[in-house]
Amino acid sequence: MQKVYFLSLGCPKNLVDSEILSALLYEAGFEIVEEPKEAKIFLLSTCAFIKPAIEESIEAILELAQKKQPGKKLIVIGCLVERYREKLISLFPEVDAWFGLKSLATLPKWLKQPFLPCLLLGGSGWQQEHYLKRLPSNPFTAYVKIAEGCSNHCTFCTIPVIRGRLKSRPIEDVYEEVELLVAQGIKEVILVAQETTAYGIDIYGKPCLSKLIQQLEKTGVTWLRVLYTHPKHIPPLIEVFSTCQHLTPYLDIPIQHIDTKVLKAMGRGMTEKEIRQTLIQLREELPEVKLRTTVMVGFPNETQVAFKKLLSFLKEIEFDHLGVFKYSPEEGTQAFKWEDRVPEGMKEQRYQEVMELQKQIVRKKHKNYIGKEQPVFIEKLEEDCVGMGRTPWQAPEIDGQVYITKGAFSLGEIKKVKITDANDYDLIGVID
Repeated sequence: MQKVYFLSLGCPKNLVDSEILSALLYEAGFEIVEEPKEAKIFLLSTCAFIKPAIEESIEAILELAQKKQPGKKLIVIGCLVERYREKLISLFPEVDAWFGLKSLATLPKWLKQPFLPCLLLGGSGWQQEHYLKRLPSNPFTAYVKIAEGCSNHCTFCTIPVIRGRLKSRPIEDVYEEVELLVAQGIKEVILVAQETTAYGIDIYGKPCLSKLIQQLEKTGVTWLRVLYTHPKHIPPLIEVFSTCQHLTPYLDIPIQHIDTKVLKAMGRGMTEKEIRQTLIQLREELPEVKLRTTVMVGFPNETQVAFKKLLSFLKEIEFDHLGVFKYSPEEGTQAFKWEDRVPEGMKEQRYQEVMELQKQIVRKKHKNYIGKEQPVFIEKLEEDCVGMGRTPWQAPEIDGQVYITKGAFSLGEIKKVKITDANDYDLIGVID
C-alpha cells in the first residue's frame, strides 16, 4: 500500500475537494499519513485567491521539494494550477505533476501508473457519486459545497478565472449528501459556495437557497449554517429564519465596502442605500441573528472620505463578527491595471483602524453575555482548560470560540454554558 502525505491549504471549498479526493485515494488502496517522512507521494492542494495565499502555496511547494528524497514524488493540485497553468512547469521543475480542479477525479488512477511529468486540466469535475464518498475531516462538522464557480464580475476577484462560472448542484443531490452526513454522525452542516445566495440561478432560473434550506431541514441536521451570502439576495432569506428551527441564527454577508463609488468600482452591484436598507431590515426583523461581514480597505481610488464613511458605517451597524482584507492587485482581474492605488503604508493604517474599531465593538457585545447561558457545541479538548466549543453564532475557524473551564461533557454534545468572562474574540464559561 503506497503512502501519501496530503497537505490541504485554502478555504472550506478547497477542504471539500480534499476530503473527496482523500476518499478516492483510500478506495484506490492508498494510505494517507501524517508525516512527510513516511510517504512516497507528497500531495499539495493549493489556494491562489489572493497574493498571500499564492505565497503560502509557493512556500509549501518549496518546503515539500526540500523533503523529497530520490524515489519520492511531489504532485500539486488545485487553484494555483488553474490560475497559472503552463507557467508553473518551468518555475518549479521539482514538481512531478500538476492537476487542475476538473481532473482531480482521475488522480488516484494516474498515481497507480508509471509517473510521467504532466499538466492535467481537463475532466468532468466532481460527480454526485464522489460527494457521497467523501471522508469528513471533522467528526461533527462538515462543509457542503452547493455550487462551484461564480458568474459575478467583481473587478478584484480571481474566482471566475480559477473556478469558472456558477454551476449549482441540484437540490436533490445536496439533500442526499447532507442526509448521508447526518446518518454518519455529522451534527453541523455548513453550506458554502463562492456566493451561496446565487445558488440555483443557473439551473432553476432564480435563486433557490431558501428552498434548499427548507428541504435540508428534513434531514434532521442539528445545526445548519450558511456562509458567503451576497447582500442583494438577503431579503428572501428572512422568512426562512423564522420557519427553519435548525438554521443557526447567523448570517455571513461580505459587503466589501459601503461607499457607493467604491462599490461601483468593485462591481458589487449595490449602492450604499441598498446595503444599508438590507442590514437595517435584518436588524429589525431578525434581531436574534448575528451578522458577520468582510470589508476591503485600500481599493484603488478609495479616498480618505470613503474610508471614514466605511468606519462610520461599521460603528453604526456593529457587526458581531468582521474580517478585513487589504486590497491586493491580482493579475487577470479588471482592477489589476488600474492606477491611483492606495500606498501600502496607508492600507496598513486603515486595516489597523478597522481592526481596532471592531475590537471595541466586540468587547462591548461580549460584556452582555457575561452571567448568561449559551448553547455551546463542544468539539475539542484543550490543555489549559476543560474543553472548547462554539455557540450557534460562531462559525469554525473564522469567529471566536468558548473556552470551558469547568463541567462534564462529551465531545459532540451541545451543552448550556454559563459565560463567566470574555476577551477580545473569545468567551469563557462553565457547565454547572
